[in-house]
Amino acid sequence: IAVIGAGLMGHGIAQEFATAGYEVRLTSRTEESLRRGLDQIKRNLERLVGLGVVEPRQAEEAETRIHTTPALGDAVADADVVVEAVYEDLSLKQRVFTELDRTSPQRTVLASSTSTFTATQLATATRRPDRVLVAHYINPPYLVPLVELVPGEETSKETLAVIQGLLR
Repeated sequence: IAVIGAGLMGHGIAQEFATAGYEVRLTSRTEESLRRGLDQIKRNLERLVGLGVVEPRQAEEAETRIHTTPALGDAVADADVVVEAVYEDLSLKQRVFTELDRTSPQRTVLASSTSTFTATQLATATRRPDRVLVAHYINPPYLVPLVELVPGEETSKETLAVIQGLLR
C-alpha cells in the first residue's frame, strides 16, 4: 500500500495500514515532511500503547512496516492500493492522479482521502476510472475507525468491494 502525503491525514492512514500488518510506502515532497510524519506516527503509537489499544510489540512492528521515499514513482511502483492525502486543491490532486496513473501498475486502485472533490473529478486525470474512488477518513484515522467510501460514476463494483474488504 502506498500513501501519498505525510501530513495531517497521510501519516495516520499509513500508520493504520502498518498496524494492521501491511507493508506501507509513505511519500511526501521532502525528507523533512517524511521525518515529521514518522515522528508523529511514533508519538501516536506510544499514545495507543499507553491507552492499551495497541500492544508494544504491535507498535514496534508497525513502525518497521513503513518505508519512506520522496520519490512518488518509487512509492507506487508495485502498489496494489494507493491512498492520496495531499492538500485539498483539485488541480494538485488531478496532477497527482495523472502521475499515479503513469507510474503505478494498471491493477492499482487509486483512492483519495478528499472531503471536497468527487472520485469522478479525480478519475478524469487517469486512464482507469473504474479503479478510482474516494476513501474519506475521519480524523484522526488511527482513533476513529470510520472511512466514507464514495465511488465515482465509473468506479467498478469490484473496486469498491476490494477497498471495503481491505478497510474492514
